[in-house]
Amino acid sequence: MEAAHGGSSGPVRFERMKIGGADALLAPRPGTGLLALAAIIRRGSADEREGEHGLASFTASMLLRGTQRRSSEQIAFDLESLGAIAGEGDGMDTCSLNVRCSTEAAPRALEILFESLREPAFDAREHEVHRQELLAHLRMIEDEKFSYTYREYVKAMFTGHGYGHASEGELADAERITPADCRRWHAEMIRPETLLIAAVGDFEVGALRDQLAGLLADWPVNDGPVRPRIATQPPADHPRELELRKPELNQGFIVGGFRTPPITDPDYAALRLGSAALGEGFAGRIFTELREKRSLAYALGATLRSYRLTGHQVLYIGTKPESIEEARAGLLREADYLKHNLLSDEELNRAREYVLGKFVMGQQSHAQRVSHLAWWEDAAGDAAEGWRYPERLRGVTAAQVREAARKWWVEPTMAVLRPEAG
Repeated sequence: MEAAHGGSSGPVRFERMKIGGADALLAPRPGTGLLALAAIIRRGSADEREGEHGLASFTASMLLRGTQRRSSEQIAFDLESLGAIAGEGDGMDTCSLNVRCSTEAAPRALEILFESLREPAFDAREHEVHRQELLAHLRMIEDEKFSYTYREYVKAMFTGHGYGHASEGELADAERITPADCRRWHAEMIRPETLLIAAVGDFEVGALRDQLAGLLADWPVNDGPVRPRIATQPPADHPRELELRKPELNQGFIVGGFRTPPITDPDYAALRLGSAALGEGFAGRIFTELREKRSLAYALGATLRSYRLTGHQVLYIGTKPESIEEARAGLLREADYLKHNLLSDEELNRAREYVLGKFVMGQQSHAQRVSHLAWWEDAAGDAAEGWRYPERLRGVTAAQVREAARKWWVEPTMAVLRPEAG
């Protein structure tokens, strides 16, 4: 039995095991009457080859849209009849199927979930419905200043690497993907060997293990081997600056950032507090200095985004076209401030309490705890690292924040969106 931090109610105790070729983390919480389970597919958009962009996400989105035995309507009806909620997720490193239900409904709900995982139909009609939904979503992003600028920034930040394209792909990718492509990705990538099953809830470990073993038994074996993860090394760092133009734009937008290490790096906790002090919440430096004091922004903030192999510190600001240069300089100046000055005790404590509070609040439900366990297991190689993370945060000093910023916040990558030149 091992442990991982579980929020205000104390550590989540879990058992790690192999079930039918899949890795599993089972964390019983007796008496709750509820179960949350996720089947994490440890392949994502970072593992797509040239010509496959968007395929991992598209395939994951099709898993609940019909199986060899049930239509998408029947899946929805059967889950609703059980009071269960299922969904899918996608990302750079992983995709997933998940379900939340009562303990009583769990056997039937899990049967539907694993049928969807193992036997998707990839029906042509459902495929086209999803394609049109995806195209509408991607066109909407084109009209959203932050989303559009951020996507272009990510391409520049991770150019030449799987992290350098959005998991949903681009419009041309959505138009290109066929049901046959999804079947091939499913056969090569969604296998017991690529799965991490995480469950939190009211169950007896032995009973759930046996049920999962039955659901994973006799999984159809593809003729070829499981395709390994392509993304095994972090991308090279090539800072760039992009100039983006759009017509009929009455505001500018800037997204910039610095390459940062993965969560396993000793500097990660210090950088996490540095991000909070810089621009998370209404007391962050960029909010105080650029919005309150200088009225430069209608939207701004900072966040530290982490993947299995790397991460990046993101800064963003929306401003008037005539203030773009001043706003850009202001973002970098505030980041530079943390590289040359120690945070005050008040600033450091506020950042620490902010991050710890978000950490705890992010684990109030079974589903959140499942996500937490799975993320730390895949990204850090050990879910128990999540238990040690709050102590890492509590031990960070102002000097460590400054030194980590000096080391990692070096050359920025910037994407600047301006109105179309007249």
